[in-house]
Amino acid sequence: MDTSREVKFDRMIELLDRKKQLLSDMLELTKAQTDVIAEGTLDKLKLLIDEKQTKIDEIDKLDADFSVYFESLKLAFGINKLSELDVYADPRAKQLKQITSEVMDLIGEISSIENINSEKSKKLLEELGSQIKKVNQGKKINNAYSAQPADTPSSFFLDQKK
Repeated sequence: MDTSREVKFDRMIELLDRKKQLLSDMLELTKAQTDVIAEGTLDKLKLLIDEKQTKIDEIDKLDADFSVYFESLKLAFGINKLSELDVYADPRAKQLKQITSEVMDLIGEISSIENINSEKSKKLLEELGSQIKKVNQGKKINNAYSAQPADTPSSFFLDQKK
């Protein structure tokens, strides 16, 4: 096998390893979100979401790099999908498929937890919305029954003419 293919395989494996690490980090952040949602701590939730977005941005860059190498590899082997790659042709192909499978498993696990978190978040927002509505109603009632002194300027009754 020529060295350009070896370099492509090695680079793709390197990119997938980094993506796998970022996805593992995201999985931990997603699990942490579950706890924060249960606590109802929106400030912490926002921080976790921001952290996850940073990881997602990094993954997007890795995916773009991976795509370039993968397109080149598809042309070299005459394939359309990674599953068509012959694992017996090169041990790197087997490693590439294995890491891809691990990445897909992580994505599936994150997605599953995200769906649960999404439902819990909706409920939390509904609860907070109803609490805010009650507070606003309480303020209106309080203002309606509270005697408000008339704020009249003291200079209102002074004659300015000379």
